[in-house]
Amino acid sequence: MESLGVRVPPDRRLPVAQWMSNVPLPEPHLIGIAAAIWLHRVRPLTLPGPRHVHQLVGWPLIAAGSYLVVRSVRATRQVSLAHPDRLVITGPYAISRNPMYVGWALLHLGAGVAGGSGWILAAFPAVTGLVHRQVLREERDLGEDFGDEFARYRAAAPRYLPGRRSFPRWGWEGERRLTALWHRRRR
Repeated sequence: MESLGVRVPPDRRLPVAQWMSNVPLPEPHLIGIAAAIWLHRVRPLTLPGPRHVHQLVGWPLIAAGSYLVVRSVRATRQVSLAHPDRLVITGPYAISRNPMYVGWALLHLGAGVAGGSGWILAAFPAVTGLVHRQVLREERDLGEDFGDEFARYRAAAPRYLPGRRSFPRWGWEGERRLTALWHRRRR
C-alpha cells in the first residue's frame, strides 16, 4: 500500500473495522437529505423534466461521489482522521485537500437529481455552507498541528476542486511533488 507515498507493511495497516470507523459521516448532508425527504412527503417539490433525464444526470453524480469517497477512505486507512499523526497528501488528496467532502456533496446532488427532488437540491446550499464552516475549523486545527508542512500542502492543493488554472500546474507531476514533500518531512 502506497497511499502516503511510503510502503506500509501488512502488519502496520489498520484493521478493516478500524479504518471503516475512520469514515466521517456527513452529518450535514444526512440531515439535509432527511429534512428534504420529510418536506417532500408533506409538500412534494419535484424537478421539472422527464424522470429518465433526472436519472441520466443524477446517477453519474452518485457514481463519481461514491468513487471519490471510496478512494479517499482507502488513502486514509492508515491514519486516524480524528487524531492524525501525519498528513495524507497522495491519491485524491493530491488534487483536493477535502476530496471526501467533495464526494459527499456529489452524492447529495446526485440523489436529489436522480430522485427528482427539488427539496434535496434546495437543502444543498445550506448543507454546503455548514460543511464549509467545518472544513475551515479542521484546516485551522491542521495548521496548528502541522505548521509549515500544512502551509506547503495548502499552497499546493486546492481546498475543494482544482480550478482551470490548476491543471497545467499539476499534470502528472502533482502527486510526485507532494510525495517529495512527504519524504522531506520524514528526513
